[in-house]
Amino acid sequence: MLKGALTWLPLCNELRRRRASTGGSHSPRYCYSVWLRHLVLLDKYGFRVSGTSIGELGPGDSIGIGVAALLSGAAQYVGLDIVPFSATANLQRILDDVVGLYARREPIPGNDEFPLVRPRLDSYDFPKSLVDSTGLHGRAAMVRDALDAGLNGSQLVKYRAPWTSPDDLARASLDLILSQAVLEHVDDLDNTYQAMSMWAKPGAYASHVIDFSAHQLGPCWNGHWAYSDWQWALVRGRREFLLNREPLSTHLRCARKAGFEILAVETSGSDEGLHRRDLASRFQTLSDEDARTRGAVLMLRKR
Repeated sequence: MLKGALTWLPLCNELRRRRASTGGSHSPRYCYSVWLRHLVLLDKYGFRVSGTSIGELGPGDSIGIGVAALLSGAAQYVGLDIVPFSATANLQRILDDVVGLYARREPIPGNDEFPLVRPRLDSYDFPKSLVDSTGLHGRAAMVRDALDAGLNGSQLVKYRAPWTSPDDLARASLDLILSQAVLEHVDDLDNTYQAMSMWAKPGAYASHVIDFSAHQLGPCWNGHWAYSDWQWALVRGRREFLLNREPLSTHLRCARKAGFEILAVETSGSDEGLHRRDLASRFQTLSDEDARTRGAVLMLRKR
């Protein structure tokens, strides 16, 4: 709460903004791992990457996941964020490193290297049947030219930060929308799922990893549910985003309401943490599933 309150001091808030980052997506191996994990999981439901248009919510410190998607065969990528973290990333270095990983057909970096990353896979072998390996270096040259032209200087790569309206993207323009530990930070989930539905083509897919934990804002994994609303307002302060504190059931409701079919829900849970009686009053009525769901992977398809 003290850290949040300090953000109301102009000097403290400016220092926070200058040092802000999301972590993870500055690493080429992380971006390669995350993209291929989504790709392997999506394969079970019929998604094929070649020639597709892909959107990502909250790419964070870089659009490296988008670079990995383009190198695997996607035809277009757009990243949408609230804060333009990627604008200062060394994208050419990330591109070079990810090209090398594909060229060597490196196995997907697994749990020993990224123990907290989801989705988990049965096998981390390079998915050669899912990646368009022909013309890798030609695609890399196209991506390099697009990055040289700036993040909005090419049809191949687009970047919207901040995105503020569903009108920021054309309707029915995307074959896949993905996010990695992002949707727990979105304030308006209902309208965000509606926007994703507007952008998705009929039959398009969505793949989302959601982390329902406290993100170190409490001593226990579910400690964020112990704050009252006024206490949480102090924790939030002037931050552009923090946690929306919504449980799994809210995401499923919003997805269905927006016109998505639920293909799969893979959850990881915990019976540890604070007891239900120690949570703030509005979280004491969480369902048993919501109360123990610490993370989830949602596979969706636009009806």
